[in-house]
Amino acid sequence: MSEEVNEVVNDAVAVVEEVSAEVDVTNSPTINHDEYLELVSMRQSILELKANKSEVLEFVMVAQQYAQQLQAAQERLNVLNEALTENTNALQERMRELIEPLGVEGEFSITDTEPHYVVPSA
Repeated sequence: MSEEVNEVVNDAVAVVEEVSAEVDVTNSPTINHDEYLELVSMRQSILELKANKSEVLEFVMVAQQYAQQLQAAQERLNVLNEALTENTNALQERMRELIEPLGVEGEFSITDTEPHYVVPSA
């Protein structure tokens, strides 16, 4: 990225030098070369900061989008957890209704084929 900034600065300096060559500057005030280099360096620093700002701003925007998606996902997770709890409780209740009258206690399994035997686990 610094090379890109250097190219932009060098291009800008070239344009300024071309314009200066075309304009009669014999009566214009001057600055010395060190001051000129200082100004060019400061301008380059500004361009680099702007490039960095652009990158960080893009990151912040993406992070904000993820934060919004995270909030929506958290809400969806809460709904799923509630549904899971409801369905688990309903299954347990229905299992009690069906199995308790049969007198089966502890762990058991139910066969897949008909008739569906309720078999205590060993």
